[in-house]
Amino acid sequence: MYGWAGTLLEIDLTENKVTKKSLDPEFARKWIGGEGFGAKILWDEVGPEVKDGLDPGNVLIFATGPLNGTMASASGRLEIVTKSPLTGIFGDSNTGGHLAPEIKQAGYDAVIVKGKAEKPVYIWIDDENVQIRNASHLWGKSIPETDEAIKTELRDREVQVSCIGPAGENLVRFAVIINNLVRAPGWVGGGAVAGSKNLKAVAVRGTKGIRIARPEEFLEACLESRRKVRKHPLFNTLRRIGTMYLVRQFLAGGYFPLQNFTKATCPPEYFQNINGEYWAENYTDDLQGCHGCEVHCGHGVSVKSGPYKANYGHGFEFGSLAPWISWYGSANLSFAIAAAKYCNENGIDGTEPGMLLAWATDCYKRGLLSRDETDGLELNWGSEAVAFEILRKIRDREGFGDLLADGLAMAAKKLGRGSEYYAQTIKGRPSLEAGVRGTYGTAIASATSTRGADHLKGWPHFEYGAFPEERSLKRWGHPKTGDGRSPEGKAPMTVYNQHIHTMIDLLGTCKFHTRLSLEGPNEDDFARLLTYTTGMEISSAELMTAAERVYNLERAYGSRLGITRKDDTLPPMYFKEPLDGGPFSGQLIQESGFNLMLDDYYRLRGWDVKTGIPLPEKLKELGMEDVAAELKKRGLYKKAK
Repeated sequence: MYGWAGTLLEIDLTENKVTKKSLDPEFARKWIGGEGFGAKILWDEVGPEVKDGLDPGNVLIFATGPLNGTMASASGRLEIVTKSPLTGIFGDSNTGGHLAPEIKQAGYDAVIVKGKAEKPVYIWIDDENVQIRNASHLWGKSIPETDEAIKTELRDREVQVSCIGPAGENLVRFAVIINNLVRAPGWVGGGAVAGSKNLKAVAVRGTKGIRIARPEEFLEACLESRRKVRKHPLFNTLRRIGTMYLVRQFLAGGYFPLQNFTKATCPPEYFQNINGEYWAENYTDDLQGCHGCEVHCGHGVSVKSGPYKANYGHGFEFGSLAPWISWYGSANLSFAIAAAKYCNENGIDGTEPGMLLAWATDCYKRGLLSRDETDGLELNWGSEAVAFEILRKIRDREGFGDLLADGLAMAAKKLGRGSEYYAQTIKGRPSLEAGVRGTYGTAIASATSTRGADHLKGWPHFEYGAFPEERSLKRWGHPKTGDGRSPEGKAPMTVYNQHIHTMIDLLGTCKFHTRLSLEGPNEDDFARLLTYTTGMEISSAELMTAAERVYNLERAYGSRLGITRKDDTLPPMYFKEPLDGGPFSGQLIQESGFNLMLDDYYRLRGWDVKTGIPLPEKLKELGMEDVAAELKKRGLYKKAK
């Protein structure tokens, strides 16, 4: 095959068995790769009978896309798909670095891990040679220690290692599998799934290369898409600041969730210590990019003075730093860097701990949580010593940390006492805010995400530009689409963005600098890249239909697990407490407007308005009659109208 490697690698840890299956070209065209392969395999392999993501019946899928490892711009993204132990529903994580191209060059489109090993193991993939090796000597080691030990053992410094740390071994439900030491596919607890399988690591060495069907045309298409990337409005900003530019954007928008959402703005002196420009000038040293990326939004980082003075290396961005300087209320970037490094080294999702500590501190100050319950720790906003002690307790599932190790939604449910109101989650995932209270488009996109609260599944960047009514009308067919204060006209924009973002995750490229503005490479560019790579004539319409198919399958997966309209909602606070600063000051998402917006969204999607379940007609249109039959067999259409 061209583009695709042509083989699916299945590893059964219970049976200690390795199986290689040829990739069906029709399957490849229908599901494309990456998120699509992962969603389809998960649907087929893990039904509702698997009650918990930590059950041995769950699978862990490393899925590549047809553009991975090629000259296509930023073609180093990998999808890790599983049933999430954090949310209990569909879970997919995306990671950069160099692991995805290595898997492809070893000859595999996906690595599917099943079952549970009797003792700790790691998987060694050396092109055709695949081994399940003893990892007892690695159990308990940190991410850097594991990476170094495997490379030393295999006598190859170029091996790509994806591994878990102590958090994954201890089944912390938001633990991550980290590749390239710092690339953390987070948000769904893949590290805990690996730990539940006694899987310490996957190490890969690939030397086969990737075949391109129409190389000359492909090269020209690559160059054209790269020219668009370089013209992208964020290109220079990302190179200079990285994702930390979002600090200014969030504060300017008035939706920076300081001290667990109790404030949306901060004093000027606070901002001066945490903004992206200050970060770039005082902490960043060099640039680092993933495979095939000319943006290089990653940066080497060092703290030049104070108690955290050290060279910290790479792997620090808004997602891992913001929870400490926003939710947790610290104005000390040096502390945030040190906390993020601790998470990386121990295999902890960098976003959740800061939110957990913010929620716990908020509850403590409101009298909902006692000092006895926190193991004698006094919780205060931004307390650094307390943060590191609680991080250790979370990692080891010790005392108060054992409660937090189940994640924000579960911890709040277990604590009760009204603490749930202060835990801002959607379908079990913490909400990053990101304008959900300020703009209706962001609200509906986050509420309807298939993996829980998530702006990246369909971030409505068009809405953030406050576009005039005539441009909104021309682009989306409604004058109010670009008005964040209005619930009108949001469905077409939301559905399109969810499809375009899914499409990028099918192909194995990066959405951040391609589709967060209308000027980046679009579906026509990607369709040409896919056509020239595979030799199949695939139009942009077919590619977008594939993305729609995958999104519907993920929704059907949720439907099979009991997800309905009642779950496509916002945290109660978002309907009750308006923003208190910025251009959206006083803005409040009205439930009536939200529900009308949700009606429009379901109708446009072809989902039942009452239940939110994909209707048989829509699934048949997308070539998923088998999925419709499964939902019908389970009685899910009885309440649909």
